[in-house]
Parts: sequence; C-alpha cells; structure tokens
Amino acid sequence: MAEFEDETMPLPFGVTSKGQPLNELQPADVLHIEEASAAARDRARAKQLLAFAEGVDPLDLRSAGWGIVFARDPDPALKEALQPLMEHRRKQVNDEALFKVFDDARGVRSGESARGFVTRHGTDFMEVEPSNGVPLYLLLVGSPEQIPFDFQYALDSYWNVGRLDFDRPADYAEYAQHVIAYETAATVSTRKKAVLWNVKNPGDQATGLLHNLVAKPLVEGQGTNKPIGTKSGFAVQALLADAASKGALLDVLRGPETPALLFTGSHGVAFPDADEATRREGQGALLAQAWSRGGPMLADHYITGAEVLAEANVTGMIHFLFACYGGGCPAVDNYQRNAEGQPVPLMEKPVVARLPQAMLRRGALAVLAHVDRAWSYGFQSPTGRGQYQGFRSVIDRILNGEPIGQATDSFNQRWGALSNELLDLTRRRDDGDPIPATVLANRWVARNDARNYMILGDPAVRLRVDAMHSAEGP
Repeated sequence: MAEFEDETMPLPFGVTSKGQPLNELQPADVLHIEEASAAARDRARAKQLLAFAEGVDPLDLRSAGWGIVFARDPDPALKEALQPLMEHRRKQVNDEALFKVFDDARGVRSGESARGFVTRHGTDFMEVEPSNGVPLYLLLVGSPEQIPFDFQYALDSYWNVGRLDFDRPADYAEYAQHVIAYETAATVSTRKKAVLWNVKNPGDQATGLLHNLVAKPLVEGQGTNKPIGTKSGFAVQALLADAASKGALLDVLRGPETPALLFTGSHGVAFPDADEATRREGQGALLAQAWSRGGPMLADHYITGAEVLAEANVTGMIHFLFACYGGGCPAVDNYQRNAEGQPVPLMEKPVVARLPQAMLRRGALAVLAHVDRAWSYGFQSPTGRGQYQGFRSVIDRILNGEPIGQATDSFNQRWGALSNELLDLTRRRDDGDPIPATVLANRWVARNDARNYMILGDPAVRLRVDAMHSAEGP
C-alpha cells in the first residue's frame, strides 16, 4: 500500500541474562492490540495542548498545588515517614485548598480506575483546575500491585504524576530527607553539568541506533539545534560507545562532583529463566559496553540496583534512564502472547525496578524511566529516520529548571496523538481495510512507548539551576 511504504517491524531493546536478544514482535501479536484510555485520546483532542486550566502556573506550587495519594488504608509507618515531605510541600503551597492528602477512605480503592478516583474527588479528565479538588502535582505512594501502572499512566495524561515505592518505611523517610535538604540548603553541590552515558555494543543494531540517532545529536547538536543545555549554560560530558563502561558509570555515580543530570542509554537485562528472587533483584539492570552481541552475559557486563545502592552518592541528580524494564516490569508482557493467545507472564507481580529505587535512596531527586520493553520507535520514524527531538525537549526543560512532572508532559501529548491514530487504524482493519501488520505494530509500540515512561520520585522536584555554579567552578 502506497500509504504505508517501507515500514518494517519495530526493533526491541533488551537482552536476557544469557546474552540473547528479547523476542521481536510477530504479526499475530498485533491481533491483540488493546484500546487506549479515553483520557489519552481526549488529551490529544483538547482545544489546547496544555493539561491545566487557564490561569494555572505549572511552575509554581502556590498555583498548581500538590497532593499525595496513598492506597486505601495505608501503613501508618509510611505516612509517618513521609510526614516531613508533606509538611515541606504544605508550606510551599501555602493554601489548604490546593494541598491534599488522599489517604484512608480518600485513598485509591482496590480496582479503582484513575478516572473513577478523580471523579470521586470532584473533577474529571480535562484541563486541570487544582481548586476543584485534585492538585496538578500528585505523588503516588505504593507498589504497582497496590496502585497499578495503568492507574499512573492514565492519571498522568493530565496531571503531573510521580511514584514512590520502596521496601521499608525507612527508605521513604530517606528519600524525603534528601529532597528537603536539597531544596532548603543555602547552596547546592551539583554543578551545571550533564553526563550522557550511552553504549554501542559491538554487533548490536539497537544500541547502535540509540547511539547514532539520540546520544550523538544530544551531545553535538543537529542542524540548527544546539547541544542540550546550551541555553541554560550546562556543560555536557559524553561517555559514548567504548567510553560507556561499567566503571565509568560507577565513577559518575560515586561523585564527588555529582552532575545535575544523567542520561543513560542501554539495553536493560532480563532474567526470564531465573528464580523469582533473582528476577526481582536484576530485572532492568543496565548493560554496559563490554558485552558483544552473540556473546555470553557476565556479571561484569551490567550494573544492578544493589551495586548502585552500595556505590552511589547522587544527591541532587535527576536520572533519565532509557532501557527495557529500567523503571519497572509488569506481571505480564504488554506486547507478546503465547500460542493460546494469552499474555506472556514476566513476574509473579508487577514491580518497580531496583536500580531507580537505589538511585532515589542515594539522593537522586527523580528517575525518569521506562516500564516494560523499550523500542527503537521511541526515537525513530517507521521509515527509519531519527526523531530525537522528544528526548531533547524533555532534557532541556529539566536543565532549564522546570519541575520534572511538567518537563515530561510532551510524552503524554504524543501518547494521546498516537492513541487516536492507532484507534483509527484498528477500526479500519476491523472494517476490512488490509492495514499491514508492520504498520499496526509500529503505531502500537510507539503509543505504548510514549505511555510507559514513568517518573519515580516526587513530580514537583526540580534542579536548582540558579543556585548552581558552572561545571568549571569558581
């Protein structure tokens, strides 16, 4: 069909702990495409692209408001651990109408949809008016088993949403202490420096594409676009290809001069044949440069959350982590089905990945990462042209000092637009139009790729750009 020339099946990221690439999509997989939420489709049809009402300033909590959302009947120890952060935000908002704690009967009920939640609290999926009862910035507290990933995706289509999920109340308290200390300190230790660490594994097409189409343009600029951070005065350190070693990344994480922003581009390692405990600890580990496609996978080839927890000192950093399972892993594969047409199981229960949990405990303000598999069509058109502008826009907005929840909103805009396009194509298919499986697969993957980005941490955190020294010092 001339309408859909030159499209091929999308290329997945991710490798297994045995060094095998994750399975590619098959034409039969696109027979099971799920319809996007009405919230996402409505966002793309809105009269304005902004997710908030006229007069709301998303860069000011006194206007946008802030709320914390617990699952119903939360552990009192969690509330106690986060009480200092809640009081800190309460003072910043300085308006009880725009500061909300959704707990106990007000918390998320079992099986409740995001739309059901906001409707119960006096509003709906449309441009956010914080005074209607649900502030623009919302911090979810709990595991994806308690508050599902789908709830976060849908809520994030209009609201600026982040999540905290740790094993112990003390971990929540540790994160809160880091954020408060960073935001209230007279000076900050981070400098105007961003580090890009991106592998280009020998013989591996996926990481080669990410390196060439994303990392290099971010560092060098492309066309009339300058390198990231140029407007805000950031220096960029490039650790690309052979320089993207495990040791080099651990050196960045150790300090002593922590960069304000870290971008890592890599495969995430999956452990499909391991026991559940090993999968839980390892899923989404970052693959370093030393591995070559077709070779065995060794422990020295990847970086785990446990290693980050032991080594890192990343106070005041924001981490943009591009890798399969880098943010978390659902219980079942979002894409592939087995011979009986059922989703392929991945974990006993959905989880947030260990690596971002470790980053947050060691002082990171937030981690922007991907749930489930990542794909090349997050940065590449269906005909193979590089499309790195989505990454560039988000990074530059973070480096300009925008709250991360607002800086990442362009992903939700793209999710909405792709949702409407995919809905139209699937309906045409169902009406007998011979839409190629490659086309449906590309639109499906691109839609879910935009949807599956997730903020781990408080969505209201931001880099204190005005308080930073240049990368060179005084």
